[in-house]
Amino acid sequence: MKSLMVACLFLALMVSGTPSAQEIDIEQEQLARWHINYASYLIDVGKYLEALENYHTAIEVTALRKTKTDAMLAKATLLSSFLDADEEALKVYQEVGRNFPEGAEIAIYREGLLLFELNRFEEAAEAFKSYNARYPAGRFQFQAEVLMEKVKDALAKAPPSQIAMVPVPEPAAKPIPQPEPAAEPGPGQKPAVVKTTPAPEPSKPVVTPPTPAPTPAVKPVSGQKVPIPELRVRISRGASELILSGKDICYGQSGCRDSFTVTPGNDRVRINGRQTEKGTVIFRSEKPISISCDGKKKKLRGRISASMREGKLLVINLVEMEEYLLSVVPSESYASWPLDTLKAQAVAARTYAYYQKLHRENLSYDLVDDEGDQAYKGMERETTRSTKAVMESSGEVLMEQQRPILAMFSANSGGYTADAKAVFNLNKSYLTARPDPESLKGKMATWKKEFSTKDIEAALARIGIKARGISRIEAAEKGPSGRIVKVRIRSRDGDKVFRTRTTLGRALKLPEILVDIRRNGDRYEFDGRGWGHGVGYSQWGSAIMGKDTSYREILAFYYPGVALEKRW
Repeated sequence: MKSLMVACLFLALMVSGTPSAQEIDIEQEQLARWHINYASYLIDVGKYLEALENYHTAIEVTALRKTKTDAMLAKATLLSSFLDADEEALKVYQEVGRNFPEGAEIAIYREGLLLFELNRFEEAAEAFKSYNARYPAGRFQFQAEVLMEKVKDALAKAPPSQIAMVPVPEPAAKPIPQPEPAAEPGPGQKPAVVKTTPAPEPSKPVVTPPTPAPTPAVKPVSGQKVPIPELRVRISRGASELILSGKDICYGQSGCRDSFTVTPGNDRVRINGRQTEKGTVIFRSEKPISISCDGKKKKLRGRISASMREGKLLVINLVEMEEYLLSVVPSESYASWPLDTLKAQAVAARTYAYYQKLHRENLSYDLVDDEGDQAYKGMERETTRSTKAVMESSGEVLMEQQRPILAMFSANSGGYTADAKAVFNLNKSYLTARPDPESLKGKMATWKKEFSTKDIEAALARIGIKARGISRIEAAEKGPSGRIVKVRIRSRDGDKVFRTRTTLGRALKLPEILVDIRRNGDRYEFDGRGWGHGVGYSQWGSAIMGKDTSYREILAFYYPGVALEKRW
């Protein structure tokens, strides 16, 4: 298998022409492809900024133009489809169109398509003209001609807001062989969870950032209200069996009973051993339904959907937003935390879920039921206090320019929230770096790890990075919060700079927020603050702030400049 991977990479090298076969590092190309694959998984579970970070890593690591082009095109799609970053996506398409012949045809067509979808018809016309001139017999010729006619009609007859846009499907691209390092997850596979012991709360904070000026509380504003959204929460994909139990569970026109067993069939599910006639079966009951599948056991509100997708049993919980939050808030927070902290968590979780729903309409689900999106552990986790927090903030969503924000949150910011631009290379006005001294008073505030040089070399080798005979590891770039965004590793294999989180952090399983590196003989000490990426809302910081700060002030602190709207 490995020889086949190597052959594929050398074939790509011969097609692209540069660099020479002597210059290419096969393991490094495998690493780049792994990051492209892993980004696909991250998109699948809604971690868009983390996916963007992995595309950037692939672009920086690879020496092959074809691999770089693939990563750039995937990055542009991510920016426009999931991150509301259309201008950034257009810049990527334009760069590929100018400098990368390997992907120029796709880039120019997609640039025109995106401009068309944005109602920027004059610019779309220029893009399609460029496409037709460069590729008169191109694979998107028909689509470009159809869209060009629509552009002409739009410019001649009606204002952009009145034009009905009919999507023109893009031909499916052939999959590209994407080798992966051994023991690492591929597309659609979740990496193994590394269990760590939270760092104890320090008696004396290592760093005490200056106390920021008071932030005005976010004031609720009245926006156009919508019905309470129904969410599609993925419970399982690929389970061998789903067991439902409860009171009077019904599906279709069949009779009701207290339990059902669902198993995968060829193209339809089997219920109690009999194959169904419908592709999707929805179970309903006036009472909560208990489910057991994939090692999970939980009691859920709403309905349960079971269907076959790509040969796997897909289990979805169809549940209203506010009922979903009744489980999420106590799954993500301690019930003993202040009520205002729980309210802030409810608003952040509601905003995050609403954002995902609006951006995943073309997918089969809106959210997954674990930390990939938000922990959703069922009715067993619900408490009186967390339910009160959800109900008293019902329908409130954080909005910017009439859209829900991407409400990122992590366990602890380590005393300084991170800037999304520095960490993920995408600017979000409400995800900026600022002192967060309250987080230093919470748990998971600091951590320390130590490794021998030999262990570091071995860990890097396992993920495809050659760094034999390491002589120095140091910070190459720091963000506004003091986090080490990139590291420089000097070794016999060269002087290389890598993104910390996706390379050294991943290899050593660091808790992400690295602020200092020290060498002590043949060992390296890594010091960090906080737990998680540190972008946006800090759960432990909010837990401390909630003792004497309203939830609106907490939200204004972690997401500055946004509006709190009552959406339903």
